[in-house]
Amino acid sequence: MNDLEERLRAAFDARASTFEASPHAWARVRDRRPRGRTAARLVLAALPVALLAVFVPVLLDGGLGRNTANDPDTIYQGLMRDRTAAGEQLTVDNPTEGRPLRLWFARARLGYPELCFVMERADAESYGGCTPVPNEPNTDAWFTGSTLRDGAETAMDWGVAVQGIGGVTGVAADGRTFSGTVLRPSGAPYRIWTVTYPARHAMSRIEIADDRGRSLGRRSRDPLMPPERSKAAGAALDLPAGVTARPHATKEGMEVSWTRHGAELSSTPAGALREPVDLRMEENVIMGLARADVARIEVAFDGGVTAGIETRPDPWGLGVALFAAEHPTGDRQARHDIVAYDAAGTQVWRQDDANRDRLEDTPPIGETMTLPGTEGPGGPVRVWFTSFGEDMLTLCQSGGVTPWGGTSCQGTSGGSLFPLKAIRYLPEPGSVTYVGAVHESWESVEAVLSDRRRIRAEILRGTGTPAPIWHVTIPTGDVVLGGFSVRKKDGRIERFPETDKGCGRKAVTTETGRQALPAGVTALVVEPSCMAFFENGEPSASLPGPLPGERLSDLLGPDRPLYWAHGAGTWYGYARAGTATIKLVTANGLTTTAEAVPDQWGQGVVLFAAPAPKGGDFSAGMITTGYGADGEKLWQDGPVTRRK
Repeated sequence: MNDLEERLRAAFDARASTFEASPHAWARVRDRRPRGRTAARLVLAALPVALLAVFVPVLLDGGLGRNTANDPDTIYQGLMRDRTAAGEQLTVDNPTEGRPLRLWFARARLGYPELCFVMERADAESYGGCTPVPNEPNTDAWFTGSTLRDGAETAMDWGVAVQGIGGVTGVAADGRTFSGTVLRPSGAPYRIWTVTYPARHAMSRIEIADDRGRSLGRRSRDPLMPPERSKAAGAALDLPAGVTARPHATKEGMEVSWTRHGAELSSTPAGALREPVDLRMEENVIMGLARADVARIEVAFDGGVTAGIETRPDPWGLGVALFAAEHPTGDRQARHDIVAYDAAGTQVWRQDDANRDRLEDTPPIGETMTLPGTEGPGGPVRVWFTSFGEDMLTLCQSGGVTPWGGTSCQGTSGGSLFPLKAIRYLPEPGSVTYVGAVHESWESVEAVLSDRRRIRAEILRGTGTPAPIWHVTIPTGDVVLGGFSVRKKDGRIERFPETDKGCGRKAVTTETGRQALPAGVTALVVEPSCMAFFENGEPSASLPGPLPGERLSDLLGPDRPLYWAHGAGTWYGYARAGTATIKLVTANGLTTTAEAVPDQWGQGVVLFAAPAPKGGDFSAGMITTGYGADGEKLWQDGPVTRRK
């Protein structure tokens, strides 16, 4: 994460409070509550992150979180109320609970794919949920969930893999390995993997292979790993929906961490609450703290859905109340009213239009523009400029379909192309709209497709905006985006290849055409727009490849003499033709030199590879220098442009 992203995230975190709750009938209070106005559709100002959509039909029976409608079949029916099955349902053994775990794929109401589950518990209420399958680059296997919990002797992690992934092995932090299973549900768009392991040896990553057993590298478990914390200040408290709360002492005071599926969802400061209710939604699970006198919370959603949730006094003496539940509709974009009541049913606090559109917190600079042709599910797409300080001109976008809803923003600087995108899954096959700011030196922007077609982006200038924007919509399907080509006003062309998420997998399955380099490195051009590298036969970090119909040499020029990356023990890449040797100086002053050779495919570049200096700092500030065969210095670059 760069400095701009960190500042953006901090700014949004300071502005975006989320208030949701789960469906618990509370007739006595509902009958006498003030009627809130019907909520309208909102766009939540928050940076996008992939989240779980979870639902369990729950009816409170006078107790604190005691469910009476938690039959697995009832849970399944509730989950599928607004979803369409995508393949067969599978049942696997859950070693932690000794009960079945159901897994299946579905299409959400807005069309995006999800992996759904129903988890039966041995000594607690069953629950279920649907995890959106992320649409992210460089990803062919994802961690989705875990049965890991306090007191368990054995646990199981599970996740999603694309078609073609045939083997998964779990690896613990101490290096122990555990064989996994890859499941192939009939008619499903993806595969499912599971790994069972002793709970005391929690997994840190998985290693994946294709259907022929060829290694495709490793994937980290970081999305599920809770951060390092101080020793817990109290015992874990199990709450509905599989949520566990636990207090921790920090420098700022006591805070409560919320976990589920062995992953941390969020944490809440347990000191003086700014409002009587601090309600958060992560993975579409509702959780939070309330003032000690708040006994029940009621939420009125658009469409007449009323949700209520009872609180539970904290057992650690913090003087707060806790609650957790599931979202009643799964619609993160719906406005709603929140009312808090004490034990006598007296209203003690109210917030209307929670999750309202927060443009007033990040005021637009000039007109908020609506992109033509983006009407439909999740639309329309709206785009506006805002600013986080004098040097943080930012482009924001709402609309389209994402599992988490919300607004995404991207800083604009330096003439680089950082497009935002809005995805639509319906009507099938769907489409992706890309949008970005137009730099003052640009004349036009084109999207380059894998079949070599080019689609020119439309330019739109809003009233009072600091810059025009460009936007282009591309149908999804067999033809994919290869990247963008920008024509500048001085006639030069700058190219921005799109990262190919299947690069390593495609390259492994290609038996011929690799070029051997020193230090056990091999390389292969993979269409579209990817340059694959391997260390001792295993995929390593890839680099941008040529746009469809072009060559690698088109990506290089006076301002960008090379692309390089470093792997487990080597550094490698490609550079301008005529370069014979390349010297690297790391951020901490270590040096290494690589010999360069012309590429064997006629791409007009030289390739290089060498052992990386042990102890070298590759975080920032590296300098690379290219020399000709006669030792003459040809170019110098630093900090170097590279991809990890």
